[in-house]
Amino acid sequence: MEFFQTFIGTLLMLTAMILVYEITNNMKYFVENKENPIYAYLYIAFSVPNMVVQVISPSLMFSVCFVVGQFSANKELVSIMVAGVSFMRIVTPILVFGFLMWIFVAFFTQFVAIPSNKKAQDNYSYMVKGAGRLTDLVYQYHVKGKEGFYYVYWYDDKASAIKGGFNYIKVDPGGLPEYVISAQRADYSVEKHEWKLTDVEEINFTEELGVKKYEKFPEKIYIFPEAIDYFSKPTRNPDGLNFWELGEEIENRQAKGIPFRDLIVQRHAVFAMPLMSFIVVAIGALAGALTNKSAGVASLGITIAVVLLYYIFYSTGKSIGESGGIPAWVAIWYTPALFIGGAYFLYKKMNV
Repeated sequence: MEFFQTFIGTLLMLTAMILVYEITNNMKYFVENKENPIYAYLYIAFSVPNMVVQVISPSLMFSVCFVVGQFSANKELVSIMVAGVSFMRIVTPILVFGFLMWIFVAFFTQFVAIPSNKKAQDNYSYMVKGAGRLTDLVYQYHVKGKEGFYYVYWYDDKASAIKGGFNYIKVDPGGLPEYVISAQRADYSVEKHEWKLTDVEEINFTEELGVKKYEKFPEKIYIFPEAIDYFSKPTRNPDGLNFWELGEEIENRQAKGIPFRDLIVQRHAVFAMPLMSFIVVAIGALAGALTNKSAGVASLGITIAVVLLYYIFYSTGKSIGESGGIPAWVAIWYTPALFIGGAYFLYKKMNV
């Protein structure tokens, strides 16, 4: 019971600290917002699940280390073991709880935190716009389609149009260009699945790559293999995608010819990162058993050290994996394996 009380209390305290920081950090948007303030409140509300995910592991480790450390400092742990109960049997309920928390965090992240975080980012966009900040930036973007290559400028979601420039190169099966289209604007009709291009220049090539025909049109209708939503989100942040969306994004990037290694790394992280909940529980139980006095101070110091080291190793491996330095599965799983191995080594050294 003491463990659960400590865990819930620590979880609420850390979440509240992050919440206060988030509100303070975005105070300028609360003050300057000329639109409905509901967007600011919704942004904070939808951010809470992600905050909870961030503090679960530190809260678990501190709670386990503190409670087991108190038993050790008060010699209660020794008394129980002298009575014939092994250390492993004593901490088994805590380890089982840590394992269940691994499963819980994985599912909670996929089905609650990620969808909620998407809504938070949508409301953040409205909040920033209401404060007079520009979020819809003009971008230049080239991408591979099914039959050719596109080079476009600004995608206007509301108008279902490409503005500022639309260029397309149709490529034959042999890899040679058949024709090039250049237009000032491209409007897409969802009903007719066709594109209306404005201020069009069209160049057709011969098999020897000579200019076969050059024409200009004020407007012309084209049928391209890709619809307007093909350009809406060139790449999506892997951290904002669940396991199934990551698979869809991998296929999408493959079709566009965009690197997708970071998505493969993130698919491994879907299960590897929540495993930290179980690892810190195991290490916390072992570290707590070695505490002889001042369980609170020792638990806080150990928690900070272990969590910080874990994130450093994990972030380093993830970055190397995304850059292609090591295989994706090695990049993500070596940190949990390293810390589990360290916990096992510490357990064998304790000889309990």
